[in-house]
Amino acid sequence: MVAADTSATPTSRSYVSDLRQEQAAATRERVVAAAAELFAERGYSGTTMPAIARRAGVSTETVQNHGPKVELLRAAIAAVSFGSAPGAAVAETAPGARLLAASSVEEAARLSAELLATVNAGSHGVWMAFSEAARSDPVLETELRRLTTEISAQNETVLVRWAERGWLRTDLPLSDLVLRAAAIGAIELWDRIVRLDCHSREEYVELVCGLLLDALTSARMPPPSQ
Repeated sequence: MVAADTSATPTSRSYVSDLRQEQAAATRERVVAAAAELFAERGYSGTTMPAIARRAGVSTETVQNHGPKVELLRAAIAAVSFGSAPGAAVAETAPGARLLAASSVEEAARLSAELLATVNAGSHGVWMAFSEAARSDPVLETELRRLTTEISAQNETVLVRWAERGWLRTDLPLSDLVLRAAAIGAIELWDRIVRLDCHSREEYVELVCGLLLDALTSARMPPPSQ
């Protein structure tokens, strides 16, 4: 009688599968991080799959297996913004959960401003490269519009929660308030205030917090202490 081969037990197969998944996730993280760095440094058109591969320390084929360049761009923006996958709901991110749990409109505005500072600081280079490339590429323009639509939907989710708590002003429709929130949170404002005008992150946070309270709610920022 031939003894049964027990070398590949269910437990060992599960361990190998889990290990492979962890390795694949780590590889994807390196690829996306490398893509984000290169998009910010060289722009979209100046970033190639072989360049991403070299930066990530993997083969070009491995990079291509993670999707076309535009998908890597989406993943890069999501990673440097929230550390999440593209399209993740705001409540599924740790900063978003804290924001939705705010107990007062002042706290919510402050947390929102802090979140925008973190997101815009991390994604500034990638977003500006993306926006510039979209000017002359219809495919990228369509993708950019899709991403901005997703951001507006995320803003609306937050503002609906604020409205449920009685924090929003009632003299304007929700659509107008969502538009105002998008303008306040735009990367272009960060670029102007922090990069061009050389103000600090803290000054940006104070500005955005005040704009959110003034434009979206009936509350007002307290006057600065003397």
